[in-house]
Amino acid sequence: MGIRFRNQLPTGETKPWTGRPFNRATHPMLVHFPIAFYFGALGLDVLSRLGHFASAPLAASWLILGAFAGTALAATTGLVDWSFMRPKSKIRRTANWHLAIQLTAGALFVLNFAIRWGNRHVARSRPLWIVLDLIGVLVVSIGADFGGQMVYLMGYRVGGGSQA
Repeated sequence: MGIRFRNQLPTGETKPWTGRPFNRATHPMLVHFPIAFYFGALGLDVLSRLGHFASAPLAASWLILGAFAGTALAATTGLVDWSFMRPKSKIRRTANWHLAIQLTAGALFVLNFAIRWGNRHVARSRPLWIVLDLIGVLVVSIGADFGGQMVYLMGYRVGGGSQA
């Protein structure tokens, strides 16, 4: 049984929300923002070390915070999709890996954010921040690949319905 949210149609009919409020899967529409923000934070941190961009560490810190907001939305809609997958199915096992890897990436960025927040106004990013950014971006990329496999290799949410 999936997570049940209610969706009222223009006709007044109420139906359960299945992660498709716009007649499209919502999760894939939202995941690009936090991923781009995490990559952007890495880029800004590196830029602060290579050039003279004193605001880069602060901007990177705010990008990570923005990524957290995007991650919360993406994770919520992803969990709705996950709740409709058949237990023990191949798609559910892949989704479990996707979830575990993305939770690991999220934990790395939470740690990064906690370490950097007190010094976010420095002119040059600390090397530890860049290392954590890089590891986090690599982990989130691996997790995103698992998400892509569900769509592009397994056909989940492609076409008219769910193949969970």
